[in-house]
Amino acid sequence: MAIAIVPIRETLNVGEDVILRFHPELNPLLESIKRRGWRYRFIDVTGSARVLLYLHRVFFKLNYYPPRIERFEERGTYTIETEVGENPPAVLNVESIDSFKISISTEHVCGCVTIDPLRRIITHIADVLWSGMKEDLSEKLVKAKEVHEVVQFLLDMGYALEDACTMERYKKIVDLLEGGYKFSLTIELTVEREEDVPSWEELKRDLSRFFRERGLLMEIKKEPRKGILPIFRKPIP
Repeated sequence: MAIAIVPIRETLNVGEDVILRFHPELNPLLESIKRRGWRYRFIDVTGSARVLLYLHRVFFKLNYYPPRIERFEERGTYTIETEVGENPPAVLNVESIDSFKISISTEHVCGCVTIDPLRRIITHIADVLWSGMKEDLSEKLVKAKEVHEVVQFLLDMGYALEDACTMERYKKIVDLLEGGYKFSLTIELTVEREEDVPSWEELKRDLSRFFRERGLLMEIKKEPRKGILPIFRKPIP
């Protein structure tokens, strides 16, 4: 029976104790979350490890990828793909934990906020005010208060909102709970140097951060849809 110990760098299914062995600086954050009665779980854990493979049980497939014209490659690439069966291989030794996220849940909202603690970024805020949810206003208000408490806790710790989507969702909750002063601002942009123009998502993110640093929350108002195609249209690619 042939056995091989193979190094891998991919998504890992490991326990909290393994993650904290590499990142003990997380302990104060996790304790603060538990003290507030919230729950958490680690998701999207990636790193490097060594796994045990029984070679007589696996199947290898040789793949060839031709050179990619858009990247001006002159040669193709060969890869070997391995099918190991229904169960994952046994992890013998975890060598590093490179990235992960923490999903935080409250009493009424499961996975209400997700963070990347290594980058100190809030990557996801649950859309508890979505009009498609069949809940009355009182139920949404309870959930919105819980989400607001978690986000405010993280912002006070120095975390930042990742993109325009998270900022818009946070803005809707602030508008509902705090009812702050709002005003509209119309901006017309002209392309001067096309090579320097960012993507639409990058532009929204940068504008959101610009206003957030000045105490303002931004939301880009969407025009009423006429048919299906307008939802795919953006001012810039």
